Amino acid sequence: MSEDAAVLRVARTSHDGRVELALSGELDNDTLPTAQDEVSAAEAEAPPVLVLDLAALEYVDSCGVRLVLLAQGVADDENRRLAVRLGHGQTRRMFDMLGITDRLEVLDREEPPS
Repeated sequence: MSEDAAVLRVARTSHDGRVELALSGELDNDTLPTAQDEVSAAEAEAPPVLVLDLAALEYVDSCGVRLVLLAQGVADDENRRLAVRLGHGQTRRMFDMLGITDRLEVLDREEPPS
């Protein structure tokens, strides 16, 4: 994480019944509330599929894991799907190391949910 204030950007798109949130920048304790607000707003629309794209994050800590696991819980409770894009960098390594990747629907960079 940089010494400057952490910055998180969220780009939202909707297509064919799914909502995608592409996060870039830094996801940590300082930016988690912004990410949670965006995910909650998307969940409130009850899309059949919510995609969290974390592949462009420059920095992510355990807050990113928390965000995904909470979103997965909501999706499970509401019989909807959550898919994530982790890329192949730090974010993917962290999810792999924690053994979480196998419990998620993980998409390649441009792969749409089936």
